[in-house]
Amino acid sequence: AMANKAPAPMGAGAVPSQQPVMRKIPLDAAVVMNVLRSMGVDDWEPRVVNQLMEFVHRYTSEVLEESFVYCEHAERSEIKIDDVKLAILAKLQTQYTKPPTAEAMHDHAASLNRIPLPALTNRPGIHMPQDENLLSANYQFFPRGVEAYEIGEEGIRRNGGDDDVDAYGGRGGGDGGGDG
Repeated sequence: AMANKAPAPMGAGAVPSQQPVMRKIPLDAAVVMNVLRSMGVDDWEPRVVNQLMEFVHRYTSEVLEESFVYCEHAERSEIKIDDVKLAILAKLQTQYTKPPTAEAMHDHAASLNRIPLPALTNRPGIHMPQDENLLSANYQFFPRGVEAYEIGEEGIRRNGGDDDVDAYGGRGGGDGGGDG
């Protein structure tokens, strides 16, 4: 008789952590949570369960769609277990690959390590990788060999003394006016 007793409502003196929290969750979420617990995961963010539920739904949908294609190809109206097994096998072979063995990785690393690294230059300053060793594009804000310009109240001027050209086409020390 005691096992069917509902928890007492929280009163003014009750401590929230001592009262069980009863909430309804979808059956699929409960299954995912049980799988997590069975694998030794005791704590997770709620979004983890949502992400795993989405993955399960998408994977199952794709397998069933592929199974239906096999069923239609066999000119049957009902999906059989062999259709599902074939769809799962096809999915495993095309989308999920086995990682290489440790021996294969060791052999690959040995072949790469046979190639010597380029010698370091003995120059002062910060050593930057060469362009062919960069992982992304090499953006230069002020590339070498390009003339620099100053932007001021009198317009745009090229740096470099008496040969300054302002934005208005004038030459010289550059106030931009013709009265110089």
